[in-house]
Amino acid sequence: MKVAVLGGGSSYTPELLEGLLTRLESIEEVWLVDVPEGRDKVEVIAGLASRMATAMGRRVRFPVTEDRRAAIEDASFVLSQMRVGGLKMRAADERIPLRHGLIGQETTGAGGFANAMRTIPVALEVAEDMARLAPKAWLLNFTNPAGLVTQAVCSAGHERAIGLCNVARTMERRIAQFGGLPVEAVELEAAGLNHLTGSWIRIGGQDATAMVLASGALEEELRHVAPDAEVPSGFFRELGFFPNPYLNYFFFPRATLRHAEEAAASAEGTRAERVQAIEQQLFARYRDPGLAGKPPELEQRGGAYYSEVAVDVMTALQAERPRRLVLNLPNRGALREFADGDVVERNAEISRAGIRPVPREEPLPPLLRSIAQTVKEYERLTVAAVTEGSRRKALEALMCHPLVGGADVADRLLDDLQAANAAFWPDLR
Repeated sequence: MKVAVLGGGSSYTPELLEGLLTRLESIEEVWLVDVPEGRDKVEVIAGLASRMATAMGRRVRFPVTEDRRAAIEDASFVLSQMRVGGLKMRAADERIPLRHGLIGQETTGAGGFANAMRTIPVALEVAEDMARLAPKAWLLNFTNPAGLVTQAVCSAGHERAIGLCNVARTMERRIAQFGGLPVEAVELEAAGLNHLTGSWIRIGGQDATAMVLASGALEEELRHVAPDAEVPSGFFRELGFFPNPYLNYFFFPRATLRHAEEAAASAEGTRAERVQAIEQQLFARYRDPGLAGKPPELEQRGGAYYSEVAVDVMTALQAERPRRLVLNLPNRGALREFADGDVVERNAEISRAGIRPVPREEPLPPLLRSIAQTVKEYERLTVAAVTEGSRRKALEALMCHPLVGGADVADRLLDDLQAANAAFWPDLR
């Protein structure tokens, strides 16, 4: 089996490689693709990958290339973890909105918009390459904003694309750890959009959502984006669903903005700037010729269980017996609040025969429905802004987003983002 990894020089890659080498016996080649600016890093990753394979007794090749099409040709899976513009542009995504009194974050709000406008054109090129060079391959998209990028690819008619995220798996693990349970005892039913889901928890087959919320054990984790937020008494306990932590940007926008501003003004800087420092440390470790496995320092980078999610999907797509996983896919009737072509995050049954999103019997709670439907309209407008080269659609997308809003601030923000992204965005007219 041939696998292509787009963004192969990412510091995340050893996490992915560990899962591929440990659990997929059929892999013969893992092509690592990166841009010229990432050549040094991808070569370091390839050296570590070879040492990992040798230590595991595996004979796997790790070609390094800047030729994306050569990597895609005849691949069985294409895994996208690319970051168009690198961490330098992620840092700009975070700081530019702060100048306008807005949250900058790589997946949501103005920062996610800037990231999407850079990334969607490349993602569409990748999908076209796959349709021509590897029509039976699956695109597994981890590239953020994962739901929005997957929406753009699926809206362009590419059906063999799946958006992946590690948050649902992380939540299952955290709940299991809290209860001292095996992870297989915990089941999550997720519904909404990527990073904007509500989840309902079953433990041992019984509904445990209210119990987990009432325990308060995970409230600190839920609040990590707004640790100083003044949470109304009983807010999480009475919510009725377990919220994706990213929903706190919408629940507590002033507190999350204040937290982001304080971080940006500190010596450590924004999240992107902290990640740059972490990556320097990681690549110093990766260069060690004695290192032949994923180092523990990688946990600081985030992305826990990322390889587990990817390999689960890859194995499920080759299995006869369906497996239920949380995926980002076209809705196809699964959630009544969305059109069939809207990419949603939902449990789906996946096997060699295909993928079927599981219909949800109950409507979404009003609070979750309101946020998710508004953000989905923002996503539609963002895709249109890219594919039509429309500045008006880009402006309306920002106006539509609950964390931006207002024609005046959106217009000034758009000018600043467009100037900073001149080398990456499509022309907007």
